[in-house]
Amino acid sequence: MIKKISVEDFFTYSIDLVVSNFFFIDKKNIQRNNFCLNHNESHHLINVMRLKVNSKIWLTDGDGTSYSVLINSFDNGIASGEILESYKNKNESNHYIHLGLPIIKNSRIKIAVEKSVECGVKEITPLSLDRSVKSNPSIERLNSISQSAGKQSMRSIFPKINPVSSLSDWYSRDAINIVCFIESNRRLSDFKDEIFKANDDKKKISVLIGPEGDFSDEEKKFIYDKKFLKVNLGNTILRTETAVISILSVLNELMAQYE
Repeated sequence: MIKKISVEDFFTYSIDLVVSNFFFIDKKNIQRNNFCLNHNESHHLINVMRLKVNSKIWLTDGDGTSYSVLINSFDNGIASGEILESYKNKNESNHYIHLGLPIIKNSRIKIAVEKSVECGVKEITPLSLDRSVKSNPSIERLNSISQSAGKQSMRSIFPKINPVSSLSDWYSRDAINIVCFIESNRRLSDFKDEIFKANDDKKKISVLIGPEGDFSDEEKKFIYDKKFLKVNLGNTILRTETAVISILSVLNELMAQYE
């Protein structure tokens, strides 16, 4: 009999299949040049990845430091060993992206968070917009998704997941604010000088994605009043999670030319 699984379960299973040899280490479990993993990470290392003593793996504390380590022991089902080298901000970009993500269905917000983490965002805020899904996503669950995606993409930093916010509360006048806007006829590259200057000034790059019902008239007025850089991603209407991947990929390519 073929067992049916949900879309959400399918993507969770897919992550487990391709996970890298990159594991989370709590800072309190590092003593000098020695480490021990928690139960969950040890279980995954031993029973899923089937790694052996004397294997070399990577660890991240999710706060900016990665470690090259050697496994010495699996005593009592806990992986432990020695730290060979430590690295600051390994696999991290120099620019800081803060994503404003409208609340969408659970299976799809999972994809949006997962892919935005893989694309290097440093901060994510779920937004309650006029036409977004009326629900309250679990921040704990989104953090778990973020951590899994961070390990998969071998990041040193797990993005900060903020509580649900309104558009006005999410907006920062100290950032350069970019919005995916179907009414615009401008491309992201048209604003490269403004984006590069903002990065030079150590400003955050705030990226706003709209809900699938589009922004309301009041939200559009706010976007115009606050002088967002309005970017069109093409002639077709994209789902929210697709727009996330599209804008972040283009932005990263643009910043790669600069950095």
